[in-house]
Amino acid sequence: MSFSTLRIRKAVSGLTAATAVALGATVLAAPSASAVDSSGCTKNIKDQTLQVVQWDHADMHTGPGYSYKVKKSVFAGSDVRVYCTAYKKGTTWYYGKSGKTKGWMDTHAFF
Repeated sequence: MSFSTLRIRKAVSGLTAATAVALGATVLAAPSASAVDSSGCTKNIKDQTLQVVQWDHADMHTGPGYSYKVKKSVFAGSDVRVYCTAYKKGTTWYYGKSGKTKGWMDTHAFF
């Protein structure tokens, strides 16, 4: 094998290894559960505002489920404009807006 062929093979293998490391780092950095917007809805609600009645506050999540990150705590007495619902693991979740924040709240927040 000539010297120039060896240099090219080393350069290509180094580039391949660097690419694999970069892609692996990207995959490892990706979150396990990403936020779900209204695309997760299964039933639309026409222009409705609900009031939080839970004792102190209710959590607004990034998706329809308790495993999603809490975006905001919405205090009792606050109004939430709701747009749609989704049914996940025995719980109805409402997608709505409180102030400027949009997110998901479980049915116990309102009823």
